[in-house]
Amino acid sequence: MNKIRHVLLFVLMSFISISLSFGQESRPAKPYEANWQSLSMHRTPDWLLDAKFGIYAHWGLYAVPEYRGPRYGKEMYEKGSDVHEYHQKRYGDPADFGYSDFIPLFTADEFDVAEWAKMIKESGARFAGICVIHHDGFGLWDSDVYKWNVGKVGPKRDLYGELAEEIRKNDMKLAATFHHARTFNWRLPKNITEQEKKNWDLFDPQFAELFWNEVTGKKEDFARQWQTKVLEVIDKYKPDFLWFDGMASAMKKDALPEKFVTSVFAHYFNSAQQWDAEVDIANKLPASKRYNFPEEFGFLCYENSRNRPDFPPREWLTDRAMGYPWGYVKNKKYIAVDNHINSLVDIVSRNGVFMLSLTPKANGEIPKEEKHIMAEMGKWLSINGEAIYSTKPWRIFGEGPSPVKKYNKKKGRYDWLSANFTAQDVRFTTKGKAIYAIALDWPENGELTIKSMNSNEQLSSGGINSIEMLGLKNNLQWSRNGSGLKIDVPKEKPCDYAFAFKITLKGELTSTE
Repeated sequence: MNKIRHVLLFVLMSFISISLSFGQESRPAKPYEANWQSLSMHRTPDWLLDAKFGIYAHWGLYAVPEYRGPRYGKEMYEKGSDVHEYHQKRYGDPADFGYSDFIPLFTADEFDVAEWAKMIKESGARFAGICVIHHDGFGLWDSDVYKWNVGKVGPKRDLYGELAEEIRKNDMKLAATFHHARTFNWRLPKNITEQEKKNWDLFDPQFAELFWNEVTGKKEDFARQWQTKVLEVIDKYKPDFLWFDGMASAMKKDALPEKFVTSVFAHYFNSAQQWDAEVDIANKLPASKRYNFPEEFGFLCYENSRNRPDFPPREWLTDRAMGYPWGYVKNKKYIAVDNHINSLVDIVSRNGVFMLSLTPKANGEIPKEEKHIMAEMGKWLSINGEAIYSTKPWRIFGEGPSPVKKYNKKKGRYDWLSANFTAQDVRFTTKGKAIYAIALDWPENGELTIKSMNSNEQLSSGGINSIEMLGLKNNLQWSRNGSGLKIDVPKEKPCDYAFAFKITLKGELTSTE
């Protein structure tokens, strides 16, 4: 009888415990407030930390002239600039053909959204999106907030909405990047004549909400519309990740009051709780070396790793174009595939995430060079993704003789390098009971020596169990002494770029600190 009572009591207590736990999980979290202290309590979701690789796109009216990228819309009005001269030769004076005249030429008639999503998925990216609005103020979503967007003029399609649907069909997270904080007075040239004010579309009141400057608009109206645009994208498409540009300077110049920004971010985080979604916001470090937002907030971001510290204080992201400038141009110079893969490996080994930007043509076609880069990234990740996705850093990021950054005297900053690595340059990641050692070039002598894993270093509680190369089936021969871990490299290459060795351990991995 006592046994029966004990069993019944155990079942009852278990039921109460489960009920209480369920009640706690279903109870809504405390709402975020529109201040940095509250917003900084938000934590980066695991999906973003595990994704490691994402794709977005710089696409807009600036793709039409195929010259200079996103800065075209600014520099075409700057007399004496090379863009102004190019524009006059190809299109005529800005008084006769202004930036607004590119709108009908931005057709997106070759934009095959299913093909885009398929290529992005096959690249190995785990999240994707587009720059929904750049400094030029032209929006790539169907907006009811203002006229100058693809839903109302130009292609008259909801380009972002179509892509968002396909991205989610392909089981990827959705990103949106906003660059329009800089728009107010961004194009305003020096030494404007009264005749230019009359003749240029830049100062035509009908385009006031496209160009946004002090001649035809007010800062307070610009700020309200900035806020309304971002809120519209949030509520309409429910993106998982937001990225912003130019925010620090806009807030400093009073073009964008801080209260507008914090209210948008609080709305986003609180809305995500209602959607039952885990979201995040990037906090970029611009060339000014001042983060867009307080450093405690958001997912730290370094454009092309510019001015990135050796060891950022927490998880971080680097964004980079496949080739420069940030937009489609003729005779574009592309970064080689192996450089992108080396960057991905190095970034992940340092606890970062890599976001790579496409630069499509005005008709929506992705250039063949970018298709090639995506396909090669995808091939490499299909073999070596185990060493990238959902991994954590080891006790050190890597080893090797090649420099990882170079001081740029002209720009007064350090630029991180992604080329000219050797087989001695190795990067490390970990997952479960494995350490992945990724050699950034092929060991031509048939042997890889990893100095950081010499016999004086305790890798785990039980040592090494086996070593294999990802993409090949057989275990490899290895030995270990005071000079390092020596691995016999097979003659066959499993891929064309960086080469990942999986070192499976006995027992538990020792501390990664």
